[in-house]
Amino acid sequence: MKYQRLLKQTVINKLLEKAELGEIEMFQNDSLPFREEDFLVTNQVAQPDNLCQSLLATADDDFQCAKALYNAYPTLTPLQAVSQQFWDTLAFCDLFPYMQKRWSLKNCEDIYGRISDYYHLKGAGNVLRHWLAGLWWSVYLSVDADNPNDPYELTKILFKNQTLRTRVFGSSRIIQHREAAIGVLSYLRDNEPFITSFEKVGRGLSSYFNKLGAVKQLTYLDRDFFYNETAAHIAEFENYGLEQNDATDN
Repeated sequence: MKYQRLLKQTVINKLLEKAELGEIEMFQNDSLPFREEDFLVTNQVAQPDNLCQSLLATADDDFQCAKALYNAYPTLTPLQAVSQQFWDTLAFCDLFPYMQKRWSLKNCEDIYGRISDYYHLKGAGNVLRHWLAGLWWSVYLSVDADNPNDPYELTKILFKNQTLRTRVFGSSRIIQHREAAIGVLSYLRDNEPFITSFEKVGRGLSSYFNKLGAVKQLTYLDRDFFYNETAAHIAEFENYGLEQNDATDN
């Protein structure tokens, strides 16, 4: 069994420094020039074979890529899955050819900005916004083993809108609670024909649950609570932002 290698933090820091300073030549290639001494070896996570070759780098394939990535690391725990070293290693090394096609650094006007957005994980609270971590977490939070027909039914809902998934859900800490995500997504699935804007509803529910989380221990509540809360406040979520616009117009 091969174990997952991790880039040393000093190596990652050097990459980010080069990008910030505009030393972009190395980022124009299909792989980055690492040496054996640049890596640490963990004995906790098995390294999958041929994962990069199985990932197709188009927006239409994001859902399938997420499933492949999630299933490639079946023993990965949520604690391990917030590791910046882990995801940055995959982005800069193991899966760099995929990343170079999906979010190319070639002929990119702002390489450091793109790296900051998609390649580098800026803390555990941003796991849904790092591209690869976001794919894995999107499946982890939404896969429902209790669904006898399709465990990935809710995952498909989440992948219907990238802004909803990475920006709206990604900025909401409570949605990183699995029961919350399943409850909310179940409501969106059951009522999809009546929802005019997933993005608007997503922003509304994210704001609502973030505020509610300040006064209530939401992480101890189950999916039924979040389903029912979403149902009770869906009209507010549908109109999220209108009050602010009205106030501005006046």
